[in-house]
Amino acid sequence: MKKYFFVFSSSLLIILLFHFRESSQIKISKNLLKPQERSHLIINKEKKERKERIRMGYPDKHTEIQKLMKTGFGKGGPTYEGGYQLKEFKKLQARNQNARQETEYSFIERGPGNISGRTRAFIVDASDASQNTWFAGAATGGVWKTINGGSSWEPYSTGLPNLGTNALAQSMSNPDVIFAGTGEQYGGGDINGSGLFKSTNHGQDWFQIISPDEIPAAQQIGRIIINPENTNEVVVSGTSSKWSQESVKSGIYKSLDGGISWSESLLLTNGDVVDMVLNDPTNWNIQYAAIAGRGVYKSTNGGQNWLGKSIGLPSNPGRIELGISPINSKIIWASEENGVLYVSKDGAESWSFVGELNSSQNFNFLIQGSYDNAVLAHPFDADKVYIGGVNLWEFTLTDSVKSVKNLELRKSNTEDFLAFIDFGGAQFGGIMDIGEVGLSRIENIELRFGQGTQKAHRFTVNGAGSGVNDSNYKYEDYVEVPFQVWDVNNDKQLMASFRDQQEDGKWNLIPANTTSESSLHSREYLFIHLIEYNESPNSNIAINGGQTFQQMYFFWPVGIENYTFDPFDLPISQIEIGFFNKQTIVRETFNISDAYNQFDGNNSLLNNKPANGENAVHPDHHSLHAININTSDQTFNLLSTNDGGIYLSKLSKQPGHEDMSFDFVSTGFNTTQFYAADKMPGEDRYIGGMQDQGTYLSPEEGSSNASSAYRYVIGGDGFEVLWNNRDPKKVIGSMYYNLFESSSDGGQTWNSASNGIGEDGPFLSRLANSRSYPDRIYAVGANGVYKSNNFGENWNLTPIESDYWLSSNYTDLEVSESNANIIWAANYMSETKRVFVSTDGGLTFTPTETYSEFPNMGPVIAINTHPKEDSTAFAQFAIDGLPKVLKTEDLGKTWVDITGFDPNEGSSHRGFPNTVVEGLICFPNDPRHMWVATDIGIVESMNGGESWNLINSNLPMVKILDMKIQDDQIIIATYGRGIWSVTIPEIEQEIVFAPNVVNVEIDLTGQTTLKLIYSDLFDSTHIFVDDEIVYSDQEQTMGPVNFTINNLNLNGKKSFHTVAYRDGSSYESIESEFLMYEVFDPQISYSTDFSNISEVAVDGFNIGYKPGFSDLALHSRHDYPASKELIAVLKTPIQVQETDATIEFKEIVIVETGQANTTYGDEEFWDYVILEGSTDGINWNPLLDGYDSDSDEEWLSAYNSQKNGDPSMYKERTINILDSFNPGDEILIRFRLFSDPGVQAWGWVIDDLVIQEAPLKIKKDEEVDWEIYPNPITDFININLKIKTKGLIKILDLQGKVIQTQLVAPETEAILFERGDLQAGIYLVSLESQGFNQIKKILVH
Repeated sequence: MKKYFFVFSSSLLIILLFHFRESSQIKISKNLLKPQERSHLIINKEKKERKERIRMGYPDKHTEIQKLMKTGFGKGGPTYEGGYQLKEFKKLQARNQNARQETEYSFIERGPGNISGRTRAFIVDASDASQNTWFAGAATGGVWKTINGGSSWEPYSTGLPNLGTNALAQSMSNPDVIFAGTGEQYGGGDINGSGLFKSTNHGQDWFQIISPDEIPAAQQIGRIIINPENTNEVVVSGTSSKWSQESVKSGIYKSLDGGISWSESLLLTNGDVVDMVLNDPTNWNIQYAAIAGRGVYKSTNGGQNWLGKSIGLPSNPGRIELGISPINSKIIWASEENGVLYVSKDGAESWSFVGELNSSQNFNFLIQGSYDNAVLAHPFDADKVYIGGVNLWEFTLTDSVKSVKNLELRKSNTEDFLAFIDFGGAQFGGIMDIGEVGLSRIENIELRFGQGTQKAHRFTVNGAGSGVNDSNYKYEDYVEVPFQVWDVNNDKQLMASFRDQQEDGKWNLIPANTTSESSLHSREYLFIHLIEYNESPNSNIAINGGQTFQQMYFFWPVGIENYTFDPFDLPISQIEIGFFNKQTIVRETFNISDAYNQFDGNNSLLNNKPANGENAVHPDHHSLHAININTSDQTFNLLSTNDGGIYLSKLSKQPGHEDMSFDFVSTGFNTTQFYAADKMPGEDRYIGGMQDQGTYLSPEEGSSNASSAYRYVIGGDGFEVLWNNRDPKKVIGSMYYNLFESSSDGGQTWNSASNGIGEDGPFLSRLANSRSYPDRIYAVGANGVYKSNNFGENWNLTPIESDYWLSSNYTDLEVSESNANIIWAANYMSETKRVFVSTDGGLTFTPTETYSEFPNMGPVIAINTHPKEDSTAFAQFAIDGLPKVLKTEDLGKTWVDITGFDPNEGSSHRGFPNTVVEGLICFPNDPRHMWVATDIGIVESMNGGESWNLINSNLPMVKILDMKIQDDQIIIATYGRGIWSVTIPEIEQEIVFAPNVVNVEIDLTGQTTLKLIYSDLFDSTHIFVDDEIVYSDQEQTMGPVNFTINNLNLNGKKSFHTVAYRDGSSYESIESEFLMYEVFDPQISYSTDFSNISEVAVDGFNIGYKPGFSDLALHSRHDYPASKELIAVLKTPIQVQETDATIEFKEIVIVETGQANTTYGDEEFWDYVILEGSTDGINWNPLLDGYDSDSDEEWLSAYNSQKNGDPSMYKERTINILDSFNPGDEILIRFRLFSDPGVQAWGWVIDDLVIQEAPLKIKKDEEVDWEIYPNPITDFININLKIKTKGLIKILDLQGKVIQTQLVAPETEAILFERGDLQAGIYLVSLESQGFNQIKKILVH
């Protein structure tokens, strides 16, 4: 057994001395960085953490977005009443009983059966001596039961319509009685609860016994305990909705009659949250409560009264989980949100920190403790505890005790009238900052209330809100305040200052308020100075901005809600701040599960994903249990409920110590939370993106059903998925922020599909296409809409440059079902922010109008379209009391409500529920038949929205986030019950696909091969390049077809598409862009100074003058874009010599560097440049390994300091062609710059290229005398010249963009250009003729 675990990820190290928070010195040093340097550091840090992010996901992000989407215009949060889902569901049920519904839909559950969703609640059935009967509550999937130790499961949620079930408790004296708590109060929780439910028949049926209407602070139930000897004595902890505009309320409630009535034993109204309650297993009357923001409370009378018991705990703790030793109930373990462990050996009277022998090796073992935090005291060893965070840990107390100084804030008797706001400060969970005196000079102080008064310096800010600069604090006067500040180290009173927000001449303590008019905010900040007190003001403080002088502590106190602040009648109380000696008990640490192989790899998920290696353990643990406890040999099973369901260790004295020793015991516990799903055309295979689980794909064999074992294909949080209905082998999925991956072999292998798209998309990554043009897909970015014509291989951005555009984390987009050139993008509808629409295939977007009846609607959750009418769309909303679906029939010029809401009454007269809407489908065979996805199921209209009912089906009441039509099925992505589908034959449509040009290949002779894919046969096909026919074909075969065309001699990026004809109808394909170029005759030697712009084919490069460079050269774009490959191809092939086969050039490379000690080919070797050769123009081989700015110190310095390149940085490079090719090979050569998402830099420049010849033999163009005058130019340009053959003159800007052109006839001697609309500046004039190309500069005044 490993006694100590010393190898910790450096990213997890945290210093105990500073209370596991970043020090103020570190924060100040970061703030000294320039903005671009800070951005640079942040992006680099994100890249370093990319693997962890891809695996872990963002558990809190969806919660945050859900709140935003429900928050109306001008509101501070959602205004839905507690338990609204249950109320609206019951209304729909009653309406359905009174309505005649002709159709009952039979949905098929499609799985996955081998993956489960987030699970927090678990109990072993007390009536089953074998301990094989369990109940589990899923975060959004309801209550389930197994009778065979997890081999199979059945839902047990009848009467429990709110499927967010996160607390369970069973009566020991009457096992038929079970309580279920709904909602999820912890970090990452995204389902609001409906209070407490009870079953009296062993979970078969449930009824509500606490309604949020009756007890708002019990809307979300955190924990339930039942007197083991009295079924009717129940204690619960709970909170109100975290999404409310009001401060969160939280409390503890007790019932003595089985839940018929409840008494309030503790109520918190200032935002502090009761995380849990639990009872002493030997004495029901002794109970403990963990309270975020306060610490631990204790009751000695069965939960009727509570007293704080937090001596030794943090002063402003985050979430705390407790565990009581069954061996010695005086021993209590506390795991705090920041990954800090404490133990009490005296029944919570005092607490000791439990840490490593070397305090510098203390680390945050939870990682995200507000989300996952679980404690289990060892059933046989009182000194041992199991803790679950992202990973599982075993900690053992030793006999070694040490003392360290720790910065603490201690509160005594202030809880009833004073609290602190977390403003992001560096200390104590964000509630305090240290001022200019610095950490090393602070003194221990006491802030004493009810023990006298003193004077303080009063400052005002003219009623401003947050973000006021220190210099804008105006000193007013020196006034009396109802407290005293004492330096207890030196026994002297200290100076204080405060911000008088109300400007009433006194210090007020009012409840937290930052949503009303700013002058009424509760921003009465308090500043403590390291200056001895005097009855007269201090001259250095009593000036504008003086509150910073010798500032020691800064915090933001507020009053407790419902407490009337009387400065003359405060209780005797105090707050202590400073360094205190803290007892530390040394621990032994063992890592039981290491999900991402950051520690010792035990039970690691990294190489053993749930679908492939079920003995691995999923991360993010929410509860731990010891079952099958055998007292004779002291063996037991360790069970974890986590984000992947339920896992059970092998029976052992040391469960989990053996690698790969856990079993997945959640098969059939179908509670996965899908954001989106789709179906493979022609087969019953499904794919979906899930919360915190990634993207999974159903098996190839047979038709998917509830027990199908899906396969993991993409990591992170999984979002939008699209299956290509033209080519079923193509499928694309997503993670957050536009991280797309695609497969072209039916999901067997996956590759990045983000070339050209930045990580600037919404957290909820979106994809959209038309089923008629499935290869043309769209995604949304912060600054517009991305478009790909090749199913994600390459993307281009259409910027939306409008003040009406809003970047958000939930922007939706949709392609019109009836016209693929119409694309909608939506996230907000108000007088200042709008829905956007494109009518030209995404080339431009224009804002629509807002809803005239209620102009400031707020967030748009989804946008959907009409199968027959191309100007019709449906915008959907989630705002309490407002319309849920607005319809336009004129491309957004006007909108009407089809859900019948009266904003004054907040309800619908058409039967539509007042709930969240997530998507809409109009049936293709009957567009007046509509389904709307809501968070209580599917709502249906048969008459275009004139009336609405709940669909009559076997689909459980569950939140639905996505609906798609594929073939004759509607695919449903539920958020808690997996994927479902229903077959409706009438909705299937025949789609004819014109052949796409999928590739263009140019060989060394200049011969061009066009590759087309035929999904249907036609009478004839025309191939177009930039709207000109280049080829016509009248014979086709299904599948890939190649057409060869000799010497198209096209140059630059060209657009290809086809028009196919059949039975008198025409069908047009999507456009595909390819880099075209003519190929010159092969040469043995070649050299260029890049004065001839026609000798290189470029995409992302250009030949020209750049700032700071006096000579023409081959430049990449400066700065180069993210997620792109920039290419420059020499049009002249080279015949490789037997000797002296070298390539020489000078270059400057300023591109993002990879992680330390990485090389070309490693995943973390970020951006690079490379030179490649090809013998066929198709397959390209490196002439040397790719390299970045690390290859030269001067380049690296320029990259790190964000500098541009200049000619002084040129370095020579020589490459031996024979290292990669054979003598006699004819090769094309290209330069390529690869960039990934994230950081960009200046780029690459190449000049004086020499291939297989002496450097001094730089080839000169044929001598042609030509001159330009006058130069500088005012009104016109005269060009004198004489060329033998026809030519072309171009005027270009410095970026290489052509401004004007003119053909030149043979023997022409003079040409006159009018200045026209040329703006003042420097331009290039290019003269091209056979064997000749030169560029000259002109200056236009």
